[in-house]
Amino acid sequence: MQAFIAIDHTRLPVKLIVIDSIATLFRSQYEATPADLKRRSEMFFKISGTLKALANKFGVAVVVTNQVVDFIGPHHGINGVRLGNLEWMHTLGKQVSPALGLAWAHCINSRVFLAKHEESVGVNSHNASSPTISSQTHRTFHLVFAPHLPHASSEFVITKEGVVGVSR
Repeated sequence: MQAFIAIDHTRLPVKLIVIDSIATLFRSQYEATPADLKRRSEMFFKISGTLKALANKFGVAVVVTNQVVDFIGPHHGINGVRLGNLEWMHTLGKQVSPALGLAWAHCINSRVFLAKHEESVGVNSHNASSPTISSQTHRTFHLVFAPHLPHASSEFVITKEGVVGVSR
């Protein structure tokens, strides 16, 4: 990867690295034994160290997506977020938590969470005697953790016109 980024791309320099679903690499390759968990954690630190070094050396942004898994456990915390922001969050009426857990959480600089939920919307039609109820998918961007920013969130919808913010 470093060799590719280092090539002088006069027309299209590399400015963003996206690794989609990094959890896929680890979920089937390792057992839940202490030795495998140690190897997995070491691999997390190696990968994150390499990505951070590339970001610093070449001035690129790195986005790594994790998967979420259904969370089954006690209902504690404030607004679904607990110690280290690792416990659980809500999306589509389910409680989910990051698939890679605490070891990966120590490898990242910032965490965002994209959630979605269905919102009932009343639509008035000129031909109908009463409003029609339909649903619209709302999404929420949560800034869960960033050392230099406060927790924040913003709701939006995706329409034919593009991404539109939703004010409450």
